[in-house]
Order: sequence, then structure tokens, then C-alpha cells
Amino acid sequence: MTELCSFTPGALLAGRRAVVTGGTAGIGAAVARAFAAHGADVLVADIEPIGSVEFDPAAGGSITQVEWDVRVSPCPPGIVEHRPDVLVNNVGHYVQPPHTFATNAPALWDELHDINFGHVLRLTHALLPGMTERGIGSIINLTTVEAHRAIPGHAVYSGYKAALTGFTRSLAAETGPAGIRVNAIAPDLIESVQVPYAALVPEEDQHLWPTWSPLGGPGQPDDVAGVALFLASDLSRFVTGGTIHVDGGTHAAGGWVPRHSGGWTNRPRNP
Repeated sequence: MTELCSFTPGALLAGRRAVVTGGTAGIGAAVARAFAAHGADVLVADIEPIGSVEFDPAAGGSITQVEWDVRVSPCPPGIVEHRPDVLVNNVGHYVQPPHTFATNAPALWDELHDINFGHVLRLTHALLPGMTERGIGSIINLTTVEAHRAIPGHAVYSGYKAALTGFTRSLAAETGPAGIRVNAIAPDLIESVQVPYAALVPEEDQHLWPTWSPLGGPGQPDDVAGVALFLASDLSRFVTGGTIHVDGGTHAAGGWVPRHSGGWTNRPRNP
């Protein structure tokens, strides 16, 4: 383990290489920008074109792209050849609108598996040997608050995200002695491509944000990127196997919401 007597200001990821899946928009793009702004050479793996990504180049970072649908195996050789020190498994999706499990088509389960869990196994398996050889690595898995609580209508999605949380813990135990850390981030109420809260929540209902999250909302992709930067850098050198909730406090609140008249309730009469 690197010995640190104090933390000095400057680029947190100078000289590091990173891979970010789904990094052309939303949370993934915010993570890629944050890493590059702190000196990392970032390779974005996505099926969408990355376009113009603005970040402060003063730290010497860069962003390039390899086109890859994470559901397709194997991963492109260019990802392995990038020799990343940091891997952010960001891709995930509901795939369809809410349906009860009883009405789900079994064929959908495989698609949900590939986009939420299977590709994480494949890509991590491909990059882990290089990290082990170099004795350094930070793997960051994007889960969701629904890995820790129910989401009716998306039982299979929730199950695979919960599996990703378990995988994070067990892999952290396995790879810690090799100098590799593995952690997860569980967002909620974050403005994203899949859930554009600014468009979904009518202006007349936006006053309800404080009843949905202790910190109000919505959160922004940069809120998640800041935590990813922490987990990728030496600031978190003694952190592994954990999940950081970036959700304004919804997981901690556990369904409790403040009453307009004061106090709290977990059985609101007018949800």
C-alpha cells in the first residue's frame, strides 16, 4: 500500500488510466470528465458517439472512445490494451417500463442480465489480470438504491443490481491482497438519461422534492462523479468492499418523509 503522510493539492489521477463504460452521456460522461480533469487518460466504451466533451486539460488528462455494446462478448482488444488502473462499470438499464414479474417474458431476463450484471463480470474478468500484475487497481460498480430496497415492476432488474453489490463485496475480499480495491456507488434521484427528472416532474410538483429526499433534489451526474473520483484516487486507499449511496438521503430515510405540519411519517396520507 502507498504510504501517505499528508495529502497534497493537485491532480488526483495524474498518470492513471481509466475505462468508463457508457461514458458518452449522463453519469458516465460526468465521471469521464472528472477523471480527465484530474489527469487520467480515460477510455470511454459506448455505442453512442462521444462528441465534444469539455474538461479542464491543465492536469494532462484525455478522453478517447472505443465503440462497444457491452452486451456483446468479448470486449474489444483496445480496452485490455489500454491497461487501466481504474474501471468504472457504469452501464445499466431497466430495459422496459414496469411489468410484474408474473407477466415478464423470460427472454427479457437474459437482456437484463447482460446489461446490468453479465458485462460487469466479463469486463472485470478481462482487466483484472493486468491490474493484479501491476499491483494497483480500483474497480467501481454503479448499482442503484433499488439494490437495497424494493422497486415494484422491476424485480429482475433489482435482483441483478443486488447481485452486483454482492459481487463487489466478495471480489473486494479476493483482490485486496493484490492491491486492488472494489467498491460500488448506489445513486438515486439523480438527473440522468434514463430518468430526466427535470422533464418528468412538472414544475407545479417540484416543491415536493424535500419530501422525496432529506437533501431535496434532484441530484446531478457530477454528484456521482465526485464520489467516483474519490474511489478512484488514493484518497480512498483504505476503502474497499463498500457501497456509497449518492441519493440525497433516500436510502437512509428508508421511506420516512417530513410532514408539512412538522415531524415525520412513513405512512403519508397523500403520497
